[in-house]
Amino acid sequence: MLVLVEFHIFDAHSTRLHTTMLKDKKLLDGINKKKTSAWRALYRYLYGSLCNYAAEICKDAEAADDIVQECLISVWRSDLIFTSTRGLLTYLYKAVYHNSLKYIRDRQSNQGKLEEYRQDLPSEEDAIYQAVEEELINQLRTAIDQLPEQRKRILLLSMEGKTVADIAKLLQISENTVKTQKKRAYAYIKQALGVQYALFLLLF
Repeated sequence: MLVLVEFHIFDAHSTRLHTTMLKDKKLLDGINKKKTSAWRALYRYLYGSLCNYAAEICKDAEAADDIVQECLISVWRSDLIFTSTRGLLTYLYKAVYHNSLKYIRDRQSNQGKLEEYRQDLPSEEDAIYQAVEEELINQLRTAIDQLPEQRKRILLLSMEGKTVADIAKLLQISENTVKTQKKRAYAYIKQALGVQYALFLLLF
């Protein structure tokens, strides 16, 4: 039986969540259809950040690697169908979160120690949001640094809320130039962020 997955956990953005269906539907379709190329892309974009997230919780880098591997394998073997990027990301981070706590529970038979440890952790939703946002920002910074200088300045000004007219005036260039460079900048960011591009649109 196929199970549609669309998680709604980030209340701060809930009013806009329905508009974040994956822009790159080809990639999401590939993930749902278990296509190797799509899963390689998913692995490339998220594996490192998921491992870092797990390691922060369980304090064991080697165990974190195993936890993430198990989560990805579990999704690969499942009948889950993800209807959005946010649903996919949330599911993976939730799975890593719970599996990391399970690892701690299995390692520490003393339940009191586990409860004491859990008190120091952020809430599940806060932890997931923080991990996703931090990873997105890191990837975004790397991508922006690769842009030509003018295109970079236009993108940053746009992200600050400046209009096309404002940017043209500040940089003393035509509005058509701003529009063209802005379009190219966003196209590059979409390619660079891949599966996390929808989150970029939410946050910026």
